[in-house]
Amino acid sequence: MRKRSLLATFAVAAAMVAGACGGSTGSTVTGATLLIGDYQDVDSLNPFYYSTVMSSNVIGMTSDGLLRLNDELELEPWMATEIPTKENGGIQVPGVDGAAATVTWKLRSWKWSDGVDLTCADFQYAREWILDEKNTAVSKVGTKEIKEIVCNGSTMTVHYSELYQNLKYGPALAPKHYFSKFTVGTTVGGNPATDTSTDMLLGAGYRTKDLPNVPTSGAFKYESRTPGVETVVVRNPYWKDPRNGSQSKLARVKYVVCGSPETCVAKFRAGELDMVTDLDGSQYAPTKDLGDEQRPFPSFTVEFLRPNHSKTICSDGAPAEADPDGALPNRAARGGGCPASDLDLRRAISAAVDRDRYLEQIEGGVGFVATNLELPAFFFYEEQAVEAFDLVKAAKILADGGWSDTNNNGTVDKDVDADGDRDEAILDMCTTMKPTRGAKLQLLAADLKTIGITAIVDAVGSGQLFGQRTDVAAGTPCNLAYGTFDIALHAFGITSVEPSGYDSYHSSQTNENGGGNDQYVNIPELDAKLEAIKSSIDVAEQDALMAEVQGLMTSNVVSIPLHYWLDIVLVSNNVSGYLQHAAWGPIWNAYELDLASN
Repeated sequence: MRKRSLLATFAVAAAMVAGACGGSTGSTVTGATLLIGDYQDVDSLNPFYYSTVMSSNVIGMTSDGLLRLNDELELEPWMATEIPTKENGGIQVPGVDGAAATVTWKLRSWKWSDGVDLTCADFQYAREWILDEKNTAVSKVGTKEIKEIVCNGSTMTVHYSELYQNLKYGPALAPKHYFSKFTVGTTVGGNPATDTSTDMLLGAGYRTKDLPNVPTSGAFKYESRTPGVETVVVRNPYWKDPRNGSQSKLARVKYVVCGSPETCVAKFRAGELDMVTDLDGSQYAPTKDLGDEQRPFPSFTVEFLRPNHSKTICSDGAPAEADPDGALPNRAARGGGCPASDLDLRRAISAAVDRDRYLEQIEGGVGFVATNLELPAFFFYEEQAVEAFDLVKAAKILADGGWSDTNNNGTVDKDVDADGDRDEAILDMCTTMKPTRGAKLQLLAADLKTIGITAIVDAVGSGQLFGQRTDVAAGTPCNLAYGTFDIALHAFGITSVEPSGYDSYHSSQTNENGGGNDQYVNIPELDAKLEAIKSSIDVAEQDALMAEVQGLMTSNVVSIPLHYWLDIVLVSNNVSGYLQHAAWGPIWNAYELDLASN
């Protein structure tokens, strides 16, 4: 699952497992060790470059921000002593000396995990680092709007050159004394898997060997990582809860990679794990016998199909194991074009999606049908009239859009790239190894075949699908960051309660520009609305603009929502302090968790 986060806020603005629970593992740190299982591994642990939910969970334990969103979805001061508002003079619109807005922050005394003071200078440095034109892997949104950050002791004054909707959360921060040891964009064409340079775009500073030296601002710091096996964090001795001055109750947390949800559940039953995260509704019935140790909750996660809108960047072919018939050994085999760039083909796919069947047959009826990527709980949510499941209508949409089977091979074709050659509707549908996703795509592929679309179900590891350009080589197939897919099936874990979408759907925010527009969406009218939202701090205006955005997303089939998850976390009765957070996941308050001895 991929994470869609609020930019420049909170955390960013801020070997096999043996045994079960408790105790020290030979370090001088005393206390219990909590073992958490997840079916997927982290991608990057750099808080500016990560994308997966597991990375988010781990980074959340190691990174703090100026404010905290509590379990009631209310903001609380955290690294700041108070929340700036218009009422207390902390937010001024217009701002000082010609600024569009000025926000004043009072910083608490804080230290990085290596004992170095965390100061306003770390916020200043983060702004410079993000805006470095060679730093192409990080979004500039929320930072490029900052005109200047002025430091005066524990007071930080942020002047904005233009209004930015989320200025109330403050600027990003980074450990200046650590990041300044590295470079960005200095090694061209390197492979993150083998590179040893100082270039952070290729993983420097957060490689496995580097992690114990990474300064963190949160309750935990990195101890070790074994890729594909586990990531271990240990108590940060310099961190104290700003509410009560206490440290983390746990000595360390081991985040264990199980490989599959079923393996995670089996390990939990065997007492090898204390918690299991990232389970969806498919595991509801199989784990119901666990009683109170099964913790279901309505999710801030939506699963959806993600069409690639680019006419030039898409799948270059599917592997033989996914494509035994050899329908798409390379892009030339379908005519060289990118079929999903065609709106009518996307509309036809949308009409061929049987949401109710997927939910009942594959998810066991657990979850909720989605017609929107936004959540019904949000003030700006608008129900959307998506295409209903109708294969006859889907076939007509194709025919009316100029798709026909001109060579009588059972697959419709059309010249989608205006090069004079017709391109066949052969799609590389990429997803993770999660069984429920493969099952959905198999059902969809069978239905698409009846209307002349040949779809290949191409399941890859989560590290391959979600790997960032700082982690995988150019040309990696079925990779979102490089756009090497036609259709992707995955989920967004939504951590922002604010209107959003600029980073994911504005035409300027492609991965090569540091954004999250993996689909190469380029719709001028949508761009205009997203720009307006980004610069609005008026709730009523945001509401109206988001209604238009959601309508444009639907009419252009920017994505095809399937369903909202019912998330499930398994929590041993030996674990205390567990408190689910609708937006931030199951271990958002890891510093309050504890583990009783068996």
